[in-house]
Amino acid sequence: MKHLYRSMGKLAFIVICFSTIVRIGQSQENSDRSKGTRTANVVDAIQMTQLVVENGNPAQFSPDGQYFVVVTKKGYIDSNTNLYRLLLFPTNNAVLSPNPIVLASLSSSSNDPGIQDVKWIDDRTLAFLGENPGELQQVYVVDRDTKQITKLTNHSTSVLSYEVNPKDRGVLFLAQPQLKPLFDEKTGKDWVVVSNEPLWDLIAGVASTGGPRMPRSQLFFTKNNRERQVGTQGNLEPRAGILPSPDARYVVVKRMAPDIPESWKDYEDRQLRNVVSASTSNGAVRIIYQYVVTNLDSGETKVLLDAPVSDGGRSDALWSPDSSSVIVSAYLPLNVSDKAERKLRQSKKMVVEIKVPSGEIVPISSRELRPIEWDPRGGKSLIARASSGAERGLVAFQKGAGSWKEIEFIGSGNQQKRAIAVTLEEDMNTPPKLFVTDLQTGQKSVLLDLNPQFKELNFGRVQSIAFNATDGHKVKAGLYLPPNYVQGQKYPLVIQTHAWNPKKFWIDGYSPSAFAAQPLAAKGFAVLQVEEDLSKLSTLGEAPGEASAYEGGIDYLDSLGIIDRYSVGVIAHSQTGLGVQYALTHSKYHFGAATMADPSDGGYFFYLSLIPSLSTRYPMVEGINGGPPFDDGLISWVKNSPGFNLSKVTTPVREEAYHPYSLFFTWEWFAGLTRLGKPVELIYRPDANHNLVRPRDRLTSLQGNVDWFCFWLKDEEDPDPAKVDQYKRWHELRKLQEKSKATQPKQ
Repeated sequence: MKHLYRSMGKLAFIVICFSTIVRIGQSQENSDRSKGTRTANVVDAIQMTQLVVENGNPAQFSPDGQYFVVVTKKGYIDSNTNLYRLLLFPTNNAVLSPNPIVLASLSSSSNDPGIQDVKWIDDRTLAFLGENPGELQQVYVVDRDTKQITKLTNHSTSVLSYEVNPKDRGVLFLAQPQLKPLFDEKTGKDWVVVSNEPLWDLIAGVASTGGPRMPRSQLFFTKNNRERQVGTQGNLEPRAGILPSPDARYVVVKRMAPDIPESWKDYEDRQLRNVVSASTSNGAVRIIYQYVVTNLDSGETKVLLDAPVSDGGRSDALWSPDSSSVIVSAYLPLNVSDKAERKLRQSKKMVVEIKVPSGEIVPISSRELRPIEWDPRGGKSLIARASSGAERGLVAFQKGAGSWKEIEFIGSGNQQKRAIAVTLEEDMNTPPKLFVTDLQTGQKSVLLDLNPQFKELNFGRVQSIAFNATDGHKVKAGLYLPPNYVQGQKYPLVIQTHAWNPKKFWIDGYSPSAFAAQPLAAKGFAVLQVEEDLSKLSTLGEAPGEASAYEGGIDYLDSLGIIDRYSVGVIAHSQTGLGVQYALTHSKYHFGAATMADPSDGGYFFYLSLIPSLSTRYPMVEGINGGPPFDDGLISWVKNSPGFNLSKVTTPVREEAYHPYSLFFTWEWFAGLTRLGKPVELIYRPDANHNLVRPRDRLTSLQGNVDWFCFWLKDEEDPDPAKVDQYKRWHELRKLQEKSKATQPKQ
């Protein structure tokens, strides 16, 4: 096969560049001693065993500290399933690296995990959300000693979050609502007055369930196979979880606020103010949350705190041991007469105690803290974690004579119970392993080598680098070199966007979607994983800033003599779609091939599809394009929006859409480039996840991208007979590329 390497070598290298090349060469030479027998491929990435870490904890200890469990995940391409295993270890001999006891092993064929949200119910029983192929996610418990698994829920839709009462095994759970058809011939409902329905739901003919990344749920209670819905009056946020009181009388959840007072715009947090403003727009779906408390006996629901919660994630709340109050870290209501107090409440979240059911608020701290637990040595001390600014670590509070005061923190009782520490250790060149350390003796050993097969693989060497973008801002990135890197040889480059972490071992990249760093390196590419600049989000500087980072990376690696700057590809995913699209339409640098996987492009077609259901995203799209695309604002869009500049694209583009509403992010480019006779391909998987989960979805994306960049940047084709149709399509695209290039005006 011929290789399309073009070289325009530098006349000289400055000393610092030369020394960097020497270090890269030396690092590669030193790693040769541990090389395996073959290079990594896409299958290795997909079938890699991973540790499932929830809430930052690799292991979940039993209440008495005598046992702990971990969860692993491994993909299987043939069955298109992910196998999850719940593994048990005894604490007392963990440093001896015992073989794990498999408590549960479930395979998932959906986008949901086979095992997740594992919780110890008591010293012997664990609960988890689980599913097998073709099943819906439900609540299970497993006995530590007998390994017997019992299904506690049998709901008609997937369970999203749960809590189990350890005394009677009653289960409170949040579940997906049933999809309701918008049109029903039996009832004669064959039309609908459109209000805030997302466009994709109207096309599908179903009632809205919240739209993309906005799940809704309903609260249920089940015990002894008898299930009832708990009336909480509103759409609930499943990611926040459920907070039942210890006496099982009440439950606290987050719901979408049905009414949003104008005063909520007075909070100083910019993101919160934008969301509040957009949520008050006509017909907008309100995604401002609030805490509510429901009496499980009467079904009565009250607002716990008359203030907004913009984050739909985990609740920063904790019940008191006697069930009389709830500790929360949140914004407080602004209905106070004291001007100084109102100003304080506008500016920051605070930790308070809210008495139930009266709603009386008792201050605890004006510092930004997250309540995490009550000291189990008596249950009277509240332990909170500092979560922002320069402050870090744990602090403690105690209540006396009706008020709270900070006390000396002497350690968590739960932590003191544990004789060992379990840690997941990895870095950019070291595959993850689970270690256990005896806290008394300091003895440390490998508890679980997740991927012993990696010893046979010859991975490309990875280095953490930094360089200046062409607009001057500093960029951090990871550089993957081919396994048999030769100093002085220039390699084609693929830029992967969306974060960099030198403490993580990434075969693929930041996301399981689209990125394929080590498989691309094995094919002779240099791969640059670029961290994005989050300081300019939703502004006119976001897209140009990201494009300048790609340009700076090309300049830097070219100055080191590592890459052929005229053979560069780029992969976008999610938010970085905008930056890549801007680079393809506005940059003077040449990109030989590009992939945009489920991108957020901020284009005109996408913008109109948001109206009115996702009006909370208007500020983002309008911000990156210079205002609404009407009247004088349209001039700014024509200049800045990539979708209005498709005639400038000279790059073959591969698009990946992962779900029906993903088509709204990709269609403008696909339709526009097709109309202009430019090479574009759209791969559509209607039931895939934004971050790909199922093995075959990942295979289509990752292997497709490896083949795509080999074809366009190296003129190489995989001889696999199953790919004949793929290359037949791409040769037709190459004809379009040659024709488009011939008619492209010279710049």
